[in-house]
Amino acid sequence: CIKCYEDNVSGKLSDEMFMRFSGKYEAERLELKEKISAYRKRLSEVDEMQLGKEKFIAAVRKFMQMDKLTAPLLQELIDRIDVYEVTGTGKNRKQQIKIHYKFVGYLELPSLARQHNYREETRKGVAVEYVPNALPA
Repeated sequence: CIKCYEDNVSGKLSDEMFMRFSGKYEAERLELKEKISAYRKRLSEVDEMQLGKEKFIAAVRKFMQMDKLTAPLLQELIDRIDVYEVTGTGKNRKQQIKIHYKFVGYLELPSLARQHNYREETRKGVAVEYVPNALPA
């Protein structure tokens, strides 16, 4: 825009054309400034996600090395657990849960891991079963 100013001063460019070019330049400058701000914000979010991923991996590594599950470890690893309404009665009684991990949220298991249900008898008369894709969104 400096060249436009020089041309305007020397008379090569009319005041009207100078104002038009100057306005376009200013609009473009503001648009680029907004884009830079948006890109910086997105970069910050990506950095935060990377840090969260690293913290989650560190917490999972601790979990894998422990012989006993402790409350502090659960608090470090899990953000919240959504517990859904009980359905059915007696042996057909079921209750779904959804675990949201800190730093990464709810994790879907890869399709290979979801081919079969996983069932574990936790104590007499009580079983826990992982049923793929059964949870509400």
